[in-house]
Amino acid sequence: MRTRELLKLHNTGHQGINALFAKAHSADWDIERDVDWSLPIDADDPLVDHEWGAFAKTPTFQALPENAKTHATRRGLGRILNILQVGESVAQDVCAKIALVVREEDYRNHAVAQAMDEARHHLAYRRFIEKMNEEVEDIDMGTEMTLDALLASNDPLTLIATEQFFLESLAMSIFERIQRHARHPLLKDIITLITRDESRHMGFGILYVAEWMRRHSHEDQVAFARQWLGQILSIVSDQPGPIMLTRLLQRLQEAGVDNAHQLGDQMLREQREINTREITQASTGERVPHLLKSARRAGLLKPAILEELGLQKHPLIVGALRSPGDTEAPVASAP
Repeated sequence: MRTRELLKLHNTGHQGINALFAKAHSADWDIERDVDWSLPIDADDPLVDHEWGAFAKTPTFQALPENAKTHATRRGLGRILNILQVGESVAQDVCAKIALVVREEDYRNHAVAQAMDEARHHLAYRRFIEKMNEEVEDIDMGTEMTLDALLASNDPLTLIATEQFFLESLAMSIFERIQRHARHPLLKDIITLITRDESRHMGFGILYVAEWMRRHSHEDQVAFARQWLGQILSIVSDQPGPIMLTRLLQRLQEAGVDNAHQLGDQMLREQREINTREITQASTGERVPHLLKSARRAGLLKPAILEELGLQKHPLIVGALRSPGDTEAPVASAP
């Protein structure tokens, strides 16, 4: 972009997106003053309720010794925080790129404000991990490949649809679950402040995609929905299974549970029963994942689109459409 172009930046006038930029300042927080970093973290503190982790609701896990449950829970949390902290760094890069490639003033403004949020989030996670004073588990290859693909893109739609619409909606469920189960006051404070910011970032993704859908042909909308609904349904259908169980069994062995692998088959059977109940809750609309809420609010679940994709009877889609929309925070429509 050249100076002459910057003289003629166009503001779309989208009330919702402009309001998000204003809220970025009114809802700002200070990482030094608003968080008490003097709070200690004990080595034997699980930091979250045991029920937070995968397989932790199974009777077999709940019957384990307390020290084993604490080790498994803390290791699982450390892994997730490690993924989140690198995800914030990726988001910071993505937002900087968005600010350089879009021409709309309000889109640029939000991207720059979000980049500042992401820098603060990354620092908060990194400091907390350091206070845990232990080596955390590495991120998995699938996560790394997803983030690498995002970093390699320069297309505004791909960047925003992937980061703010898809990943932020996915992460929102993670944030809310940690917030709900957090035991340690420092972790609870950090997650509460970060979740407040991330809801705004997710809102931008929803508004941007909704506006893109409004301005494009039915054929383009169907193509976009085909790409993203496939990924969304795959993610929300992915319940704790053998891969997550392998990680858990390794942690239990580290904690001295000699018969961990013998317990694995029983935990897997018990977890499958839990998975069935949770999928039923989603299909009835009792518990709709953020990814499907975002898809609905952005216009991906329009009847004509679902009919063309053959998804109008998919149980999770039916549940998302059955859930009352007025329980969600309002999304301002385009003027």
